[in-house]
Parts: sequence; structure tokens; C-alpha cells
Amino acid sequence: MSRSSRAVVTFSNQVKRGELFSIRAIVQHDMESGFRHTEQGVRVPRDIIREFVCTYNSRLVFRADLHPGIGSNPIFIFDAKADQSGMIECKWSGDNGYLTVLQQPITVL
Repeated sequence: MSRSSRAVVTFSNQVKRGELFSIRAIVQHDMESGFRHTEQGVRVPRDIIREFVCTYNSRLVFRADLHPGIGSNPIFIFDAKADQSGMIECKWSGDNGYLTVLQQPITVL
């Protein structure tokens, strides 16, 4: 079960106003479906990320609901349009109180 995880969000820190830029977000997580059993026959409890949300200056840019069929270490790649300098925030939340939040500034030229 994932108690803590490493997350990485990458994008160009400086972009021109009106330009599209790509955001890549990956988190290290087992995404245990709850269907697997140990060698002793004990069912491994479900422990998945349920939701990923990315905002740009508090405005929703991308949102995804995740389900047990998603593989470990989910990655998302999507585009946003640069309109003003500010903050990109990515948040992963899931089972067992799991929460990882990353914030990174972006400068619009």
C-alpha cells in the first residue's frame, strides 16, 4: 500500500502569452486494485488514487477520475493556454486518506 509517494510535474516555466504549453504529471503509486491475492491467499486491499485535478490560478485545467483498471504510477500529459503568470497546482487524492499536492509557479512573458 502506498502511504506516501513521489510526484513530479513538469512544464516550461516561462511561456509567451496566448501560447499552448504541455503539462506532464506523474505520481509514484502502486494502484492496488483489490483483486490480487498474496501467496498465502490473502486478498490485498484496494488502494488506488481516485482523482487527479490540475488548476492554473485556481481555474480547472484538467480532471480525471481513476478506477482499479489504471496501472501503477499513472501519468497525465495535457495542454493549457498561458494567459497570466501564477501557480499550477496538481492534486492526487485516493483511498485511505491519500493526498499529494504539488504547486509550481509559471511566468507568462
